[in-house]
Amino acid sequence: MAGTDASDVEAALVTASRWLDDVPGVVGVGQGEAEGAPTIDVWVTSGLDPERLPSQLLGVPVRVRDSGGPVRAQPD
Repeated sequence: MAGTDASDVEAALVTASRWLDDVPGVVGVGQGEAEGAPTIDVWVTSGLDPERLPSQLLGVPVRVRDSGGPVRAQPD
């Protein structure tokens, strides 16, 4: 994506990570790639309306991904 540099992606990732606490149903956030351009990938549980999240953040596209079900911490 033209005009998107590493600092834009990092800032978008930091902003998106706040959704883990602020948006019920968001269970993961990470950096991805689509068609050679960086993305912010957001994993959600079923039932979360993707319209609750923006389509891009600081110029970086946001992709909503299905987590496949509830996410539970595993014991050590």
